Amino acid sequence: MNAELNELTTKLSASWYVAMLSKDLKSTPVAVKLFGEELVAWRDARGVPVVMDRYCSHLGASLADGKVVDGCIQCPFHHWRFDATGGCAHIPGHQPDVPRLVRIPSGARQRIYATAERYGYIWVWYGSQAPQHPLPEVPTADVGRPDHMVLRVAYDTRTTVLRIVENFYDAQHAAPVHALPITAFDLKVFDASQASPEFAGMVKAGAWFGGSIEFKVSRYFGAMGMFANLIGLNMSRMYLTFDGYPGGCLMSVTLDNEEKYKLLQCVTPVDTRENVMHALIAIPRRGRFRDLANYVLFGLQTKSAAGADVQLWNAMKPDGGGAFSRYDSLVLKYRSFYKQWVDRVGREPATPSAPEDMPAARSVG
Repeated sequence: MNAELNELTTKLSASWYVAMLSKDLKSTPVAVKLFGEELVAWRDARGVPVVMDRYCSHLGASLADGKVVDGCIQCPFHHWRFDATGGCAHIPGHQPDVPRLVRIPSGARQRIYATAERYGYIWVWYGSQAPQHPLPEVPTADVGRPDHMVLRVAYDTRTTVLRIVENFYDAQHAAPVHALPITAFDLKVFDASQASPEFAGMVKAGAWFGGSIEFKVSRYFGAMGMFANLIGLNMSRMYLTFDGYPGGCLMSVTLDNEEKYKLLQCVTPVDTRENVMHALIAIPRRGRFRDLANYVLFGLQTKSAAGADVQLWNAMKPDGGGAFSRYDSLVLKYRSFYKQWVDRVGREPATPSAPEDMPAARSVG
């Protein structure tokens, strides 16, 4: 069983993944690579993001070199236009007032992916034509909230998606990698009744994985420890709770019974060993002085800690290891959960999932 779970490290589960930052997709098409495929992203007449095959189904020109015309993406070669469903909407000489010399070929269609936009990211669904679970629901990460500070972090990595998303559940690396002075830690796997209320949709879809790690520590850690002590911040208990899903995780961090921040971890799957790790850190505002201290301690230090993880991931063998200890229980439980969603790749859901407060996700044509 352990060998089977270890083989999962190079496989991709059905889930929502980040295609790009919202701010990076404006009025012109953008070439992107996702899931090992060369794609193009653009916005339709309503501003809704579209992600489709990059090369035109006519003669293979790159649609990323085209432009958006009348809410469609226009090929730079022969000016064929494709709409947000992937269908060919226009070929020059095929206007209603011009006799049609030939019909638009049935094969003039681009494959598209389901998309959504939230938290400052454009998301794309992988694994089936229609989404099988909703986006993670993280209201504190919504753009423009005045009651939270938000820091977005992104690192290019040379490791696999599973190695990234399972890292939260690995308690053992906290001391050797992040210099956390642990005196003890406790691991727990949650059942569905313990899910955060915001993840009810995930639970219903069977796409939620929950757990916690409780660390007993002697002080704030890392390079910022002296600064923390100077301003009177001390801790003896660090409690991490996880609302995981197949493509990432929301981690809530509580120190001595006060929640300090939430971290949404998500991934851009470029190729098997070429992926981008994203972390969105949402920190409650407490007043100007506390805000500055918390931004440094929980924002910048978390960014630095993520960088240390990335250095290790980049040198790892993606499918290496397999001699697990009892302290790997959360990692192995998550891998079992992840496998269920690897097995769903290529299957279509009976009832597609789409966030109710977002535009309906588009499906593959």
